[in-house]
Amino acid sequence: MPTATGKETVILIHGLSDTREVWARQVAALTSFNVVAYDVRGFGASPVGAGDGTVEQMADDVAQIMSALETGPAWLVGFSMGGVIAQRFALDFPALARGLVLIASSCTVGRAGLEFFDKRIGEVTNGGLEALATLSAGDARGCIVSEDADLLAEYHRIRSGSVSDPDGYLNACRAMRSLADGSLAENLGEISCPTLVIAAEFDPYCPPRASQLIADAIPGATIHVIEGAGHCVHMEADRSINDLVHRFIKKHA
Repeated sequence: MPTATGKETVILIHGLSDTREVWARQVAALTSFNVVAYDVRGFGASPVGAGDGTVEQMADDVAQIMSALETGPAWLVGFSMGGVIAQRFALDFPALARGLVLIASSCTVGRAGLEFFDKRIGEVTNGGLEALATLSAGDARGCIVSEDADLLAEYHRIRSGSVSDPDGYLNACRAMRSLADGSLAENLGEISCPTLVIAAEFDPYCPPRASQLIADAIPGATIHVIEGAGHCVHMEADRSINDLVHRFIKKHA
């Protein structure tokens, strides 16, 4: 729904171990929209609070933000875990979802995903922030294909400062791990809003086949694969992402 200024509201939802800072390139470029970027529960400036380890709670957080800002129905742009939150939001609050842009995301967790999250839950439970710092450093390098030193340093800085309470990270990992039950994937056919799915060619965490599963499950969804980019495609190929998001919303608004 357009705001009083006539602009469509776009809510940007970041991924695991990120903060709203990862959307700087989108906030700067998508000025024709009312853009809202926030820190997901447990990351950045948002405390974990009474986190229950579910995607449903994280989706409800988005609804609470929309209510507080009085934005009305909005477009949700979610990256990785943020895309999962956006999918859950569209299922739980269909009247508030104008449309979805799901970037380098997934709808289920298989054996490899379970091992990924179980390893991180175990190590951070035992080692706290020190263990998390080691994991984040390795994950950060795996997210970007480019050898651009400045880009790599920027993303490493964001990740290294994204969590002040290990419980926030653990809460998010448990929420993502819950996708292994398949319930989210099974219900995607109920989503009726316009949906654009974007994948990155060299994404090791949410490869194009994961995005294709989402696109195949949501009626009318379209998919676009960005060549030569890694998981953090919204940073690495920001111009392409910004153009796709802008054209998609303008087309369906």
